[in-house]
Amino acid sequence: MPAHVVGPRAVGECRDVATSTGDRSVREHGLLIGGEFAAAAETFDRCDPAHPQRLTGRFAAAAGTDVARAYAAAAEAADGWARTSAVQRGEVLRRAADLLEGRTEEAARRLTADMGKAIRDARAEAGRAVAILRYHAADALQPSGATYPSAEPDTLLMTISEPVGVVCAITPWNFPLAIPAWKLAPALACGNAVVWKPAAAASGSALLLAEVLAEAELPPGVLNVVTGSGAALSEPLTSDPSLAALTFTGSVEVGNGVQSAAVARGAKVQLELGGKNPAVVLADADLERAAESVAAGAMLATGQRCTATSRVYVQSAAYERFVSLLVERVEALRVGDPYDESTDVGPLAFAERLQAVRGYLEIAHEGGAAILAGGTAGDPADGYYVAPTVLAEVPADSPLLREEIFGPVVVVAPVPDLDAGIEAANDTPFGLSASLFSSNLDGALSFARRIASGQVHINRETAGAEPHVPFGGMKGSSNLQREQGKAARRFFTNSKTVYVRPR
Repeated sequence: MPAHVVGPRAVGECRDVATSTGDRSVREHGLLIGGEFAAAAETFDRCDPAHPQRLTGRFAAAAGTDVARAYAAAAEAADGWARTSAVQRGEVLRRAADLLEGRTEEAARRLTADMGKAIRDARAEAGRAVAILRYHAADALQPSGATYPSAEPDTLLMTISEPVGVVCAITPWNFPLAIPAWKLAPALACGNAVVWKPAAAASGSALLLAEVLAEAELPPGVLNVVTGSGAALSEPLTSDPSLAALTFTGSVEVGNGVQSAAVARGAKVQLELGGKNPAVVLADADLERAAESVAAGAMLATGQRCTATSRVYVQSAAYERFVSLLVERVEALRVGDPYDESTDVGPLAFAERLQAVRGYLEIAHEGGAAILAGGTAGDPADGYYVAPTVLAEVPADSPLLREEIFGPVVVVAPVPDLDAGIEAANDTPFGLSASLFSSNLDGALSFARRIASGQVHINRETAGAEPHVPFGGMKGSSNLQREQGKAARRFFTNSKTVYVRPR
C-alpha cells in the first residue's frame, strides 16, 4: 500500500518535511457516509510523486465499522434512488458533468498530485470523465426492457430492467477520475446505490469527484466513499449482506480474491485485471506513424495504463528501420515535472512502483538485454522517475515479456510474418488490448479475428477506449463481464420477465 498510515494525531513522514518548511495548510479529508463527511480513527498521508517531500493531503483510513456504516447508508438510500425517475437520475449526472468541466484545472492538478500524470494528460483525463458522465446521463433515457409475442393472444409479454441494489466499486490509482466515472456513472444511472473504495493513492481525486456528485444533488447515501487500505478493507467490502454487485479494476491476485468472496455471497462481479499488450508491425505499415503510436502507447502516463503497449513484434524486413524510428521518438519525449506544460512523461505514482520497475530494469541489465533507450531510474528523493526504456534481445520466457511492468518500458522483437506475429502476441496469460500496423485490409481482418484480446486496434496505439462501446479483456485480463456502453447497463441491472393478461 503506497499510503503511509498513521494515528489520528500522529504525523506521517512527508508531513514532517512539509512542516519543516512552514507548510501547515494541508487539507484533511474525511469519509463520505450518508451524505456527510466524517473523520475516522486513523489517517494516512499522501505525498506528491514528483516532489516526495511535499504533502498533498491527509485522508481518513476507514475501518471495518466504517464500511458497515457505508453499506447501511447505501441500503437505506437504495430504494428511494431506484424509484427516482430515469430522467431525474440522468439530470444529476448531467449537472455533475457540467460541474466537473468547470473544475477541470483543479481536477487535473489534484490528479497529477495523486499519481504524477503529466498535466496535459491529466486535463485530458478530466475531460474524459466529463464525457463519460454525459454519455450515461443520456443513456439513462434509452429504452429499457422489451416486448415479445406470446403464445397466448390475450397476454402482453415483456421484460423490465431493475437496479441490482447496492454496488461496491473498487477502483485503481492510475486513472483516478476516468475509471471511477465509468463505474459510478452507469451504476447510478441505472438506479443503484454505491459504496466506493478508491485506491489510497487516488484519494484526492476520488473525493473531488464525490464532491461534484454531491453538488449535483445526488441524494445522501446514494454514493458513499471509504478511503484507506485495500488489504484492510477487502473482507468487510465483500462480506456485507447488502452487497448485490461488485465492480473491480486492479491486480490479478486481489481481483480473484474479491471475486471469490463476493460470488460466495451471491453477488454479481465484474473484473478488469490488466494486460501485457502487444503491437504487431508489418513491413507494409506506415512505419513513422507506427513508431509514433507505439511510443505514445508505451510511454505516456509513464506506462501506467492497463492498456499500455508492452511488447512489439516487427516483421523482420522492417525491424531495423522501425526500431530506429521508435528509439528516436522515445528519446525525444520530455521527462520531468508533471506540472510543467512541456512535460510528456512524469514520475511513477509512488515509491513502491519505482522499486518494482527498477527491479525489471535490473533483470534487463543482468539478463543481457540490448538497452536501446533509457534503462535508468532516478534517485527517489528527487521524484519517482524512470527514463522511457526500449529493450531488445529479450528471451521469450523473461519476466520482461511475461509480466505486467506498469512502467515506461517496451520490448521489441523481430518476427518473419503476420502469422508469427499473432502467435507471439497471443503467447501471454493476458488478453486486454492489441494493435496491428499494416496497410493490408485482409491481414487486418485476420488479425482482428485471431488475436486473443478484448480490444483490437488497427493502425492505432493499444491504449484508448470510448465510453459508448464495451471494454474488457480475455483470458487473465477479465472475467468477461464488460464495462461501458450498453454492457454497463446489463451488469448494473437485473432483468425481470412479466406476463400480463386482462382479468
